[in-house]
Amino acid sequence: MFTIKKAAACAAAALAATGATAAAGPAPAGQAHNAGQLVRFYNEAVNGVLDSAKYGPVAIAWQANGTVWQNWVLRPTSLGYLLEAQGKPDKCLQAYAEPGTEIPLVECNVNIPTQHWQLDRTGDKVVIAQATDEDYVIAAQSNGNPVVKAFRDNSPRQLWLVSAPS
Repeated sequence: MFTIKKAAACAAAALAATGATAAAGPAPAGQAHNAGQLVRFYNEAVNGVLDSAKYGPVAIAWQANGTVWQNWVLRPTSLGYLLEAQGKPDKCLQAYAEPGTEIPLVECNVNIPTQHWQLDRTGDKVVIAQATDEDYVIAAQSNGNPVVKAFRDNSPRQLWLVSAPS
């Protein structure tokens, strides 16, 4: 069971990986625009970075290129984080019901439970898990393809290195 203590520890670990010392407070109800930490997620298994796809409606894994499309703002909420695309302000990752579905970027809304994510530390990496059901995570398929909702098994395609954008 994912506890508040474990969530806090995971958030602290993710922020520590980026060099931050503290997280911002929870988002007010209905707002997603509180202070947040800017991060980048890299997946070694596919040699790709979580990317908001400049022209597409879904997040993809793409070769690292240093653009804003690969930067994510961690917007703290009472359940975890909204993951807002820096290159697409006001667009956040949202999981849909079925495993295997692509992870779209939609209008950020703190009131939609499937937009909340936890960063669960696994060694030096994190698993990006749904805050409302930690059994489901974001998984890379291959470089250049959409990331998908997957059943959590901590496989390499589900493990992300977190860093501050360069």
